Amino acid sequence: MKHFILTLQFLTRIPIPITIEVKEDSFARGVAYYPLVGGIIGLINVLVFHLFQQVTTDYIAIAMVLLANTMVTGAFHLDGLADTCDGIYSSRTKDRMLEIMKDSRVGTNGVLAIIFDLGLRFICLYALLEVDILWALLLAPIGAKTCVALLLGISKYARKEGLASMYLNHMTRWPVIIALILGGSIFFISLKWNGLVILCIMLVLSYLYRNYIYKKIDGMTGDTLGAANELLEILCFILMIVIIAR
Repeated sequence: MKHFILTLQFLTRIPIPITIEVKEDSFARGVAYYPLVGGIIGLINVLVFHLFQQVTTDYIAIAMVLLANTMVTGAFHLDGLADTCDGIYSSRTKDRMLEIMKDSRVGTNGVLAIIFDLGLRFICLYALLEVDILWALLLAPIGAKTCVALLLGISKYARKEGLASMYLNHMTRWPVIIALILGGSIFFISLKWNGLVILCIMLVLSYLYRNYIYKKIDGMTGDTLGAANELLEILCFILMIVIIAR
């Protein structure tokens, strides 16, 4: 339970007034609970959408979901997406890319990434009104967190030290396996075989994303993992539109 609480405190801004003793492998062991943390974020998304849909338009309800999701996560992954795009698409050397990604300032590529991220989310969720938007809001964070767990299990750290080293330098196989089982079970229970197909495609594309990042900076960072989370949630929306609505 302490590893779950620690993971929830790290990945969200949900106030939990509990002090957890942190050991070297605490964050890595908490990876097993990534899908459950994603489920909590998804449930908040569902609740916010349902409440606002009762009293206002679908457009506003979707906008409120995007706002709530950003507040719950503290724009943690969105910041990673912006930093990753600033660094990876700077056409510089590996070391310079890593320096740019560490810079707190947001460049043109980062701004564009945020605009397209939120825009694609809004468009996809509006399209999912005709399919099943509630399942999408619930499952996208779960699927993305499951895939990020896989990335943590198969990646090395691109820097000598940093925040993500708490994970990547202490990872073992069992937290990743548990996360994959949890994520797969939730997707199967929710959408049956369609759910497993969606999650499997997400996992395959996560691996391809990992290879792409490796070619650029020879490893993963906290920013590239955060960017993966953002991209994978959007991918989940698109796959639900394509597979479930067909």
